[in-house]
Amino acid sequence: MFKLTEIDDVLNNLGDHADFATIAKKESDLGVQHFQYDVATGATTYFGENGYLVERRTNGLATRVAREEDAAAVEQIAKQYITGQLALADAVKQFAQAGCQAWTANLKRHIIDFSGDEGKIMAAVTF
Repeated sequence: MFKLTEIDDVLNNLGDHADFATIAKKESDLGVQHFQYDVATGATTYFGENGYLVERRTNGLATRVAREEDAAAVEQIAKQYITGQLALADAVKQFAQAGCQAWTANLKRHIIDFSGDEGKIMAAVTF
């Protein structure tokens, strides 16, 4: 099973502007099946087989999320982020301004669901 240090090594080696498909492939190779990122806390939970999970309590990018949601902006930001045009730190700030609370990346299905208040899906983007 994967460890947080292995995920960190992958992310550090890829740098800030790697496209999401490359990140997903490398994390999937470690055994990550999907993960959820919480914008307000900067926490990430990585899920593997048989209920295995690893949690990062924060990445230092905790950001206050706007109450007003803008699904069109979230979709646009998401497309820039997954192509590597936006680094995670910049994407998090912009997602927060657009009211995005979290995202869940399914590495097997190659889709990321971006959600707002109460888990409502604001955008679903493939990679």
